[in-house]
Amino acid sequence: MQFMLMHRDVPVLQFAIFDDRNWAHIVDILNAAHVPVNMLVQPHNKERALNEFIDHRLIPQSRSNYDVIKALYKAEDAFELSLRSYMVSISDHYWVKPCDSSVTWSDVNFYDNPIPNDQVLIGAIDTLHQYDPWRRTPNTSNNGTLRQIWLHRGDEILLSKAGELTFKQEPFNEAVVSDILAYFDVPYITYYLDYMSDEGENVSVCHCFTNHNVEYIPAWQLTANTKPNDVSEYVHYVNQLHSFGLTDVTSQLEQMIVLDTLIANEDRHWGNFGALRDSESLEFIGLAPIFDNGNSLGYKAASIRRNRSADMSVAFNKTHTMELKHVSSAVKVDWDGIIDHCMEIVEHRYNQMVEPEFDMNRAHMIGQLIQEGAKKLKIF
Repeated sequence: MQFMLMHRDVPVLQFAIFDDRNWAHIVDILNAAHVPVNMLVQPHNKERALNEFIDHRLIPQSRSNYDVIKALYKAEDAFELSLRSYMVSISDHYWVKPCDSSVTWSDVNFYDNPIPNDQVLIGAIDTLHQYDPWRRTPNTSNNGTLRQIWLHRGDEILLSKAGELTFKQEPFNEAVVSDILAYFDVPYITYYLDYMSDEGENVSVCHCFTNHNVEYIPAWQLTANTKPNDVSEYVHYVNQLHSFGLTDVTSQLEQMIVLDTLIANEDRHWGNFGALRDSESLEFIGLAPIFDNGNSLGYKAASIRRNRSADMSVAFNKTHTMELKHVSSAVKVDWDGIIDHCMEIVEHRYNQMVEPEFDMNRAHMIGQLIQEGAKKLKIF
């Protein structure tokens, strides 16, 4: 079967998918300027880049309720799940339709069209509810590993995410870290806590930072080309940003590195930081605000302390200690404010949760982790 990759209402390329659904074969590129950014920076391997782009629009099998979602939608696999909603995402303005389809961007985008109340997708359910398997939703094109849903609340689009593992600490972490970010001098996304009573879930909630005209381009797309051997991952990323016209990026990147060190972030992967682009002019606007900080603060550790495990990173180096070498000057952070108020922040956020999976003693250990890190980074 043949499909059209669209960018808003611009036909970008035509591709074919065969029965095994393992590979998208490019038939024709119709508008080279609008191809996904990872294809732009991989001019000699466009087909592989296209398949990587499509893979990032699928729910990963590692999500704990993946099988439940497939059953609800009566779908054979994640590809079919995503295609049911034309692979429309909240993050960018690309989508996919059959070549013989007449649907348009105004028909399928979720800025203008309603998002079904898919809270069943976030709950840890073990029985199937009555469900329309053909309803369109952006939640089948979201590749995050945590159980999560996009929802409309009035005119706003919100993302709710649940926790996993023993402590289900990730929603709490998101809210705490956004409070800590108020002491930084950097754009960031604010998270707050909510409770899904039907499923008994504490969740974090944040606003969407894309809109009708602005889309998100993750770092992995910007750096999909081969890195020179004599250049670090950090410098390669900065160079790529410069090539797209973003030159004033050092301060925000350095603050992100310092934040991740402070909160012992274990998952600053190359999908949760990046840049913003005007999808009509194709001009890059700036770096995306800091978001997605849940896999931090010892979220899966039995005992929370600053040790070798807390130093592990996945962004520009293997450890936060090594990443700090990329910080060339003092960042604008109110360290005294963090040191003085972090315990108050964690207690306030802990008291907002309903029947949390961990006790106040663990929350205090989280506060101590932040306080200890802030004292060390203030000296650094």
